[in-house]
Amino acid sequence: MAATPRSSFHGAAAAMFLILFSLLASLAPTTVASSRSVSSGGTLNGSCIAAERDALLSFKAGITSDPSRQLRSWRGQDCCRWYGVSCSARTGHVLKLDLHNDFFEEDYGSFGDDHVAPWLHGQISSSLLSLRHLKHLDLSGNLLGENMPIPMFMGCLNSLTYLDLSNMNFIGRVPPQLGNLTKLVYLDISNFLFALSNSYLSSSDVSWLASLHTLEHLDMSGVNLSTAVDWVRAISTLPNLRVLHLQYCGLNSSIASLQHHNLTALEELDLSRNPFNSPTIAPNWYWDVTTLKSLRISDCGFSGPFPDELGNLTMLDTLDMGWNNIEGMIPSTLKNLCSLEVVYLASNNIGGDITDLIERLPNCSWSSLQELYLFEANITGTTLKSVLNLTALSLLFIQDNHLSGSVPVEIGSLKNLVELHIGNNSFRGVISEHHFSGLKNLKSIDLSLTYIQVMIDSDWKPPFDLDRAFLSSCYLGNQVPNWLQCQKSVSYLEISDTGLNGRIPDWFWTTFSNAYHLDLSSNQFRGELPPSLEFMSVEELFLQSNHLTGSIPQLLPRNLVLFDISKNDFNGELPSHFEAPYLQVAVLFSNRLTGTIPYTICQWPQLRVLDLSNNLLSGELPICGREQLKQQNPSNNNSSRVNYANSYSLELRILFLNNNNLLGGFPLFLKQCQNLTFLDLSGNRFSGVLPAWISEDMPRLVVLQLRSNNFSGHIPVGITRLYSLHILDLANNA
Repeated sequence: MAATPRSSFHGAAAAMFLILFSLLASLAPTTVASSRSVSSGGTLNGSCIAAERDALLSFKAGITSDPSRQLRSWRGQDCCRWYGVSCSARTGHVLKLDLHNDFFEEDYGSFGDDHVAPWLHGQISSSLLSLRHLKHLDLSGNLLGENMPIPMFMGCLNSLTYLDLSNMNFIGRVPPQLGNLTKLVYLDISNFLFALSNSYLSSSDVSWLASLHTLEHLDMSGVNLSTAVDWVRAISTLPNLRVLHLQYCGLNSSIASLQHHNLTALEELDLSRNPFNSPTIAPNWYWDVTTLKSLRISDCGFSGPFPDELGNLTMLDTLDMGWNNIEGMIPSTLKNLCSLEVVYLASNNIGGDITDLIERLPNCSWSSLQELYLFEANITGTTLKSVLNLTALSLLFIQDNHLSGSVPVEIGSLKNLVELHIGNNSFRGVISEHHFSGLKNLKSIDLSLTYIQVMIDSDWKPPFDLDRAFLSSCYLGNQVPNWLQCQKSVSYLEISDTGLNGRIPDWFWTTFSNAYHLDLSSNQFRGELPPSLEFMSVEELFLQSNHLTGSIPQLLPRNLVLFDISKNDFNGELPSHFEAPYLQVAVLFSNRLTGTIPYTICQWPQLRVLDLSNNLLSGELPICGREQLKQQNPSNNNSSRVNYANSYSLELRILFLNNNNLLGGFPLFLKQCQNLTFLDLSGNRFSGVLPAWISEDMPRLVVLQLRSNNFSGHIPVGITRLYSLHILDLANNA
């Protein structure tokens, strides 16, 4: 055989290498990469496919607000490097668009105040249809619904395997075109947070679900399905379904049983907060789904005893039947549920002894059970020793029952305990440092409203770092316990009515400077507060019913929302500048405050409740007009045509100024209080006639108390137009 020329050998080897490379590339799974891409011709050039880049830019054009600047990286040629965009390293096609916002209920609760919300605003552009290879789309938690229905074109994104449009403020009918997305593995169109505010998605026909044969995860929580027909049968055709969440859907009927169903993979079922309002012993289809690992049917109006059929679900690790009307002890059929980790039976009428209840939990799960919720369950008992059998326990909630006796010192052997809530029971006796010796993971403790004495050595160093401590109505001794000085991570601290007296130690304010909620009320504290508390982050501060003296601090925490110092001995004048722009509730009654009410009242834009009653205040009330508004909005110049006095409004709902020495005519600043419902000016020296504008500028009044002043003249006929008025007191005037 003739020798092969060297150059020919290398050419053949190179050709073979290219063939092998192409073969391997075709067999290899598609990878997602955001660091590089290839052009449509298949050559690496550092930029994504032009048509898909244009589609993304069109999508960006539909975004009207991006407070978190998520899309600031959407510039340049390589869209595969843009935030939230992922492409195939082999083809360059966009495979994933993930712009989800971690949407929390507290975020929605603060919607509308001065805090900048992180979510995107705008609308979803149909340009996404140009992303023909898009497999993963997650826009959840952004306000891109704009009170509009889910766009029907979503049903044309045929390559999608993952779609999350949850909590986006969509309303209206769920488009059945979603049934065209036959490759979907994950679908979440839940609208739970917005459904709570009556912004509904709805569907009366869910037959389109039967087309999604590959679906494994379905969440439609908060979608109104109250008129949906045969919703169970539609879902029962999905052979791969593992997770089904339908909480707060208005479901009011179910199917007793399914002769044939494909739910052989279903592991997680959540039907909580639906008004089934039926007996628990009635047959129900999910008792036959023996693959279930998690069953949540809380707050569904179930009544009667616990069903024996619970024993069929031998794979359960999570059982949630709380907030129903169930009566009686758990059944003995649970003995084979050996995988239980979470048991939530709170707010039912279980009755019976806690020892009996614990012993009815399957013995084989005692070493695996981690969370036990039994609060408000009408449980009795004189010992907690049975709880010590649950060696893996991390969360124990047995507050608000009828338990008594002492807390066993062996509770400290439950080394995994993170939350221990036993408050509002009749426990007695002493808790010492020995009870806490092994609780290194403890983050939350509730001993409130018991007869427990917490007697800790002054030099004891706790092994834990608490986040929440509810100790109200326990006995803590005469001084604030030294061990609290080590708890620098506390966000909630309640030590009201605990027998404490003397001065509040200086370390208290610095140790808890980052706390959210502090309650020291109903003790015997004396002395003065620090002259400034502006270094604190506290939002709720309760100091009422003590013997505190001195002036109110000139500088309060900037984030303060609720401030209660009533029933103390504070004196001096009200601070001219509170510097608490988020203050909503200020309760300062029954002190010895003097002087006039400062014009600062005009500069609390969030103030809802102000109680200054039973003090020694004098003089006239300020007029919230042009000058005060200028100081609130200094950017307004003299050429502005705005009528400040008429355009400026206060958000006050409740105003109590009774039992002071205030004088002058009926306060003009009340013209800015359109939302006022409770007004008490009694026991002052106000005089003059009652103005006709009371009914026009305070139309929501429920209580109007003006007794014991010097008002004269006629009662305005307009008062008869206060249609919400329940109490009118004009006694002891002229």
